[in-house]
Amino acid sequence: MAIGSSMLKAGPRANPFKSYNFYVELGGIVVGGFTSIEGLQSKIEVKTVRQGGVNDLEYKLPGQVTYVDLVLKAGITALDPMWLWYQASMRGEIKRLNGSIYLLNDQGRPTVSWNFYNAWPIEWQGPSLDAAQNLVASQNFTLAHEGIKKNIGGGFA
Repeated sequence: MAIGSSMLKAGPRANPFKSYNFYVELGGIVVGGFTSIEGLQSKIEVKTVRQGGVNDLEYKLPGQVTYVDLVLKAGITALDPMWLWYQASMRGEIKRLNGSIYLLNDQGRPTVSWNFYNAWPIEWQGPSLDAAQNLVASQNFTLAHEGIKKNIGGGFA
């Protein structure tokens, strides 16, 4: 989709969505509540090409697209499908799953989603235990994946 002047025209102001209102689905199943998700990021590598004998000019060309691993932070519960998935990976039983992160509006309906593909858990970080604190015990799961696609309207594509 080309960015034209029609896309940049000012229309009715839309308020941004709240970043704390989301849920995660893996393999078609909602896998519980997460307190935070990091790693919704991609980057296009830039290749610089210089022409011999021309010292004041360089060309910038697009290269490979790379994706950052996703880090999902959740409270520890007795029923933990993420831990079971990670445990299977530790045994060498790599099961790749597609998933989605849904951002919800104030009415609880998906508005925007990010689909990630062929993900599998590569790291687990357990809670910091401290009897002097009254925080919820939480854990982090890091997922490697092969790409992210953003959708408007919350659907999987």
